[in-house]
Amino acid sequence: MLPVERVTKSLAHKVPDRVPLALWGGPYGIVDPLYMALLEKFQLGEPAQPFRKGHTISYIDDRILDALGTDTRYIFPGASPSSPTHPEPNGNLIYDDFGQPWRQTYPYYSATDGLLKNSTSVSDIDSLVNWPDVNDPKWTKGVSERAKSLMDSGYFVIGRMVLSHGPFQMASDLRGMENFMVDMIAQPDFAIALLERVTDTICGLTRNYLEAAGNNMHMIELPGDDYAANDNLVFSPKLFRKIIRPYLEKIIKTIRSVQPDIKIMLHSDGAIGKLVPDFIEMGVDVLHPLEPVSGMDPAQIKQLYGETISFLGGVDISHALPGTIANVREDIDRCIRDLAPGGGYIMAPCNHLQADVPPENVIEMYNYAKIVGIYT
Repeated sequence: MLPVERVTKSLAHKVPDRVPLALWGGPYGIVDPLYMALLEKFQLGEPAQPFRKGHTISYIDDRILDALGTDTRYIFPGASPSSPTHPEPNGNLIYDDFGQPWRQTYPYYSATDGLLKNSTSVSDIDSLVNWPDVNDPKWTKGVSERAKSLMDSGYFVIGRMVLSHGPFQMASDLRGMENFMVDMIAQPDFAIALLERVTDTICGLTRNYLEAAGNNMHMIELPGDDYAANDNLVFSPKLFRKIIRPYLEKIIKTIRSVQPDIKIMLHSDGAIGKLVPDFIEMGVDVLHPLEPVSGMDPAQIKQLYGETISFLGGVDISHALPGTIANVREDIDRCIRDLAPGGGYIMAPCNHLQADVPPENVIEMYNYAKIVGIYT
């Protein structure tokens, strides 16, 4: 069975020959130090060309994916306006295309205070933020060529997200999380105006991305939007439905207007179980990451919703993957047991593989999954 057939069948909630495997999507990549360790482990020589700058994850190397035997391959934007790529002259800050300042503590980047932290007027949203021109060709440079080459490869082709963060998190980046949470209740006009501006940018970037890829993309990632901590949502489902959901729906409608049949994936960390019915109603096809956290039971989510939405992820990056080979195998067994029955599951890490994960454990994760993930 070809990888594209394996993934497509699983996402149709049918049973393929084995559980499909994925790595290096937008929210489940490999940080650069671990990539270099895997490169050495597989004796692959020189690194690939970086596909972007200003991030902890700079590379996508199909040679690693070939060696691991994964079923997915990735298209990526030519550039992203949320990438900090403009260093401050003689300073410690790096700016993204929105004008948002970042700091780097190798290998990680972190945003500083939001541009709109002290704003009191809706007019500040346009005057203080450098909203990018979504039609700038640099955002889609190389997309068409890579998409065409991958579509003929036999792999399931996924378009990585156009921005790192979706409407809620991007608004929180620009305003500051605490301020934006207050805005949603005390200043909803400001919150809505900011969400509209962010969403219009995401929709424009996404539309052009899809048009550049043509019919050569099987699934697209929505920009990641985290709505929960490990034990519960950070706001009520009612507030989500009133303030946030309309903007996610707008992005999904934009995608469907260009590619009606493409699969849509949402990444949202934490205990998001209460929102899964909303995701299904909005038209999300695949949900990542299904973390094994205190307020989230992946097995229960699968039992409740596994016939109407598919899952990607599941593998614990906090304890299992940095641990022993036995820990890795135990967690793969859990994922296969809880999430694989009946199809609708692609095995992948819950989040980015960090530098504390031994390369041997990454290799074991995929080798072992190819054995125990066979459907009988």
